[in-house]
Amino acid sequence: MPKGEHCGNICAQQLADTLPVGVAVVNPRDEIVFVNRRFHELTASRLPKGLDCLSQSIHYDDYEQIAEAYHVAVQTKTGIRREYRATGKTEDWRALSLTPLDEDDVEQFGLSDNGGLICMISDITLEKTAELLQRKIADDAKQRKQQQERFIDMISHEVRNPLSAILHCAEDIMDAVQDEAPEGAKEQMARIAEAAETINLCIAHQKKIIDDVLIYSKLDASMLTLSPQQVQPKTHVATLLTMFRPELRKQRIEFQYQLDQSYADCDLDWVVADLDKMGQVLINLVSNAIKFTAQSESERKIRVSMGASKIRPPSYPPNVVFFEPNEAALKLDSTGGPDWGRGESAYIMVAVKDTGIGISDQHQKLLFERFKQATPRTDRIYGGYGLGLNISRRLCHMHGGEIGVSSKEGEGSTFGFFFTIRRCVDMPEITEEDRESPVDELCHQIKDLDSKTPDVARDTSMADFSQDPPVTHVNEVAVSTKSDDRKDHSAELAAAVSRGDSSSIASRHGTNVDEFSTKQEPKAITDMSKLERPHHILFVEDNIINQRVLSRKLKIAGFEVTTANNGQEALDAWERHTFDCILMDQEMPVMDGNSATREIRALEKRKGTRVPILGVTANVRQDQQADMLDAGMDGIVHKPYKMLELCDKIRDSIRATEIE
Repeated sequence: MPKGEHCGNICAQQLADTLPVGVAVVNPRDEIVFVNRRFHELTASRLPKGLDCLSQSIHYDDYEQIAEAYHVAVQTKTGIRREYRATGKTEDWRALSLTPLDEDDVEQFGLSDNGGLICMISDITLEKTAELLQRKIADDAKQRKQQQERFIDMISHEVRNPLSAILHCAEDIMDAVQDEAPEGAKEQMARIAEAAETINLCIAHQKKIIDDVLIYSKLDASMLTLSPQQVQPKTHVATLLTMFRPELRKQRIEFQYQLDQSYADCDLDWVVADLDKMGQVLINLVSNAIKFTAQSESERKIRVSMGASKIRPPSYPPNVVFFEPNEAALKLDSTGGPDWGRGESAYIMVAVKDTGIGISDQHQKLLFERFKQATPRTDRIYGGYGLGLNISRRLCHMHGGEIGVSSKEGEGSTFGFFFTIRRCVDMPEITEEDRESPVDELCHQIKDLDSKTPDVARDTSMADFSQDPPVTHVNEVAVSTKSDDRKDHSAELAAAVSRGDSSSIASRHGTNVDEFSTKQEPKAITDMSKLERPHHILFVEDNIINQRVLSRKLKIAGFEVTTANNGQEALDAWERHTFDCILMDQEMPVMDGNSATREIRALEKRKGTRVPILGVTANVRQDQQADMLDAGMDGIVHKPYKMLELCDKIRDSIRATEIE
């Protein structure tokens, strides 16, 4: 070998020995033709000429995958990279890289035309240890989150379950006292009715707490997502406000709901939005308004107004300036996804004005922080837990909106919020039933309002509130209104409906919560007993009290009922009898509702039949509902529920199956 070439080889070897990575050149016979010092250090051997030193340094559990990868690289002449554990007392990690030699490299190392490989080994113990530690931390965090979810689910389930029985018993009381009572018992019946109404209010309050805790836990874990749907905001909001009717009457609070001119100017009808989530914001604000207005010793008034804007609004109404959006809030905005369609963006604004106790400037700064209220005195006197407004603001952020407040201590408060929507490009089909609801239903309810509700004296003048947008005066249709006035008003509404001018009703007349009362009369339920053949219902519920109460209510409603205590009993009953509908609880011993539903659906494929199955559950998380629907359930009813709601669901599901 020439002296110069020999010196060059020595220099190359010395240079290679300084590398932090082990390097070896291997010929097609797996013999090492060049190797540096670091390669021997990482393989813990200097003796073998072949790759035995490498194979001996690989942990037994990782050997097969490394050997297979090596043979693939040799046969296909392609590069690979694999990680493996090294043998030894400590768990060290190595990274193996195999790279085929090109023609110039083969000639330089004096190899045949069959080529060879450059084998490189690096110590990745520190990186791998950090990676495994990070993975363990992430797994632990995931487990803690799952434990938190299970705990919240358990609390939600156990609290919601008894609420159903309480609600149904309260409905029974209300149904009983609405019948004709002897003259001497009327006062007693009135007290019983008031007690039943109080029970219903307590149920609604407890359910709201559960819902808020559930929503907050989802927000905190970044698990809450929006579900955009095609909706009509003016109708949705009007229907939503009906839930406050009993409490407003009980607290003798005048109420008004109306559309501003800006809503008509924007020409909004059907839009894409998640009004269920935005409804939570409105529910929180109206609930707070009722709570604090009820303490007012002078006038008691609440007004909900809704407007719209084509550009992002800085305020609504003018005295309520929205918070400036920060980077964190903008990141939460999820209204730009493909589910929202390609319609033009617009903004809906909602304001809740009350004449309650008001809030000082100092305490307004605390309102939207979690577990914070205006003052410690607020919690002590008025109750609450300081989550509602924090949740409301975060929900607004998710919907591309913001919230704000204007208040003066002793003079009431105005809360305003807005959210982003998209116009519907493809309008949904409107059925005759949709055209009639809710305005036609409202007309019938107003006519017989006196016979169903105790009289409540109130001032119906409804003077305009200061610092608000211009509002047309509304003659409120209250329970104290004379019967003739109600008939006139009903006729006017009916005329508007026949013209298809539903917007004029909301904007010109306003809407009172009393007008949109939901039908809760026993007649609406017991009419089902007139069916030619009573529908046979299989009711699957492990809670004996709920099972007993609901079975009785279903029988009164005209159904034939068979009960089962768990999914296995339900499966056995289904094989013996024919049912028109199954009400299936989810959390049950022996066999849960999802498993029972899957079994029934699998057996139905062989029989060629299908029975509608409704999930009746206290579990309300979206993934839980998705699991129930994936199992084969046709719909879900959430506990606590009202009997009319359940009967409607049963009737609709049976009708849908008969059509199929």
